[in-house]
Amino acid sequence: MGKFHYNDGLYFERIADGSVRVTRADSFEDDGEELFTVDCNSWASIVASVSEGGEHDGRFFEALRFHGEPENAEPKMLA
Repeated sequence: MGKFHYNDGLYFERIADGSVRVTRADSFEDDGEELFTVDCNSWASIVASVSEGGEHDGRFFEALRFHGEPENAEPKMLA
């Protein structure tokens, strides 16, 4: 999976189970320090919630499918 550099050494990386790992590193090649990991369902909820339409009308499930829902994930509406 690839990493995305946001700003000032902050990287986001989707890992095999669908979680997103957030790290701070000096360079793209540096593994850096893991700050936290966001589970697959929570990441989809974040993406849907900050989109223009919010999490209404099934957009959470759209975000989960778009993100590449892992086979073992159990999609749930998050409150």
